[in-house]
Amino acid sequence: MTITISSANTGQALETFISLPARLYSSFPEYVPPLKMEREGVLHPDKAAFFKHGIAQYWLAWHDGEPVGRISAQIDYSQPEGVYDDAGLFGCLDTIDDAEVASTLIATAESWLRQQGKERAIGPFLLSMNSEPGLLVAGNDEPPLVMVPWHPTYLEKYILASGYARAHDMHYWRLDDLPSRVSELRKRKRPGQRFGDLVVRKFDMKKIPAEIEMMRQIFNDAWRDNWGFVPLEEADIESISKDLKPFIKPEYGIFVEKDGKTIAVAMAVPNLFEITGDVGPDPSPIGWAKLGLRTLFHRFRTGHIVLLGVIEEYRHSIGGAVIAMTIVDEIVERFIDYKDQTGWLEAGWVLEDNDALIRILEGYGFKRKRTLRLFDKPLDAGQDLRS
Repeated sequence: MTITISSANTGQALETFISLPARLYSSFPEYVPPLKMEREGVLHPDKAAFFKHGIAQYWLAWHDGEPVGRISAQIDYSQPEGVYDDAGLFGCLDTIDDAEVASTLIATAESWLRQQGKERAIGPFLLSMNSEPGLLVAGNDEPPLVMVPWHPTYLEKYILASGYARAHDMHYWRLDDLPSRVSELRKRKRPGQRFGDLVVRKFDMKKIPAEIEMMRQIFNDAWRDNWGFVPLEEADIESISKDLKPFIKPEYGIFVEKDGKTIAVAMAVPNLFEITGDVGPDPSPIGWAKLGLRTLFHRFRTGHIVLLGVIEEYRHSIGGAVIAMTIVDEIVERFIDYKDQTGWLEAGWVLEDNDALIRILEGYGFKRKRTLRLFDKPLDAGQDLRS
């Protein structure tokens, strides 16, 4: 197969790059493409928050005039010194089922990272640790979930064949049958005794910017000692809140306070695939009209806990565990309140070695449903691409 690689950071090539997965994976019944508009907000250099603290290069692979794969390589300046051994990042790896296409794309990304002075590569990321990290290696047949990537199973073997090794796994945990769980919670709830000296409140919709900034600060404090931590920048959280604001209800945000100080936060978001899954990535005018009506009237049954953090002062203590369980209680009870519906809620991403949180989730009845994997590799400076 004759393969041609071209840059894809501008113009029509960029449009092709952003929309390519929907084209490549259209025959996979498990794959449901997100809206093209949403993908542009994550990847387009003029729109994506990543480009306020990082740089990226995009490429397309072509065969007989048709795009058959894509990849990115990027440097995230928010990445703390020493994280991933200061590796550069690769991502957006989507290809047809062909070893040559995948290996050529990976070699192209590696070449660029070497030129940036990087001695290791890690990925895939879209485009950073805080934006859909990892390759989906388990749960490919699960229903689509907002802010979770989808990949065909063959990509892992091509990454491994290029000399990469598993670096770290992140798991998604699901709690099924939410209405029954809510009923159980309310039966055991004892007024005045549930929270002790903790005050639990929801989003103040009149102060969204301040609320979002508080969440960012708590998240960064809570997760800074974990593997692969990259702090959320203001631009990252602003972008997320802007995209999701039309779908957010006050009860989706959890703030835990003690003595007037916020000590923990959490945020759940509705699974937007419930309303976008059947209209395609680039809806017709009728499709957009459907989405408009659904935005106003749809009652979501599934969702995603995208942020949960307890400040470092409480994290490694019995009190911290109580706070975390209180948060889970509140999210579960608030997210679905419809007795006539079934639904589920997923928590992710959860690091494979986050034993404390895993114990809480397992004790609550969450089951592991998806695994996202990161791979890394030392880069040999003597093996750069030749033109």
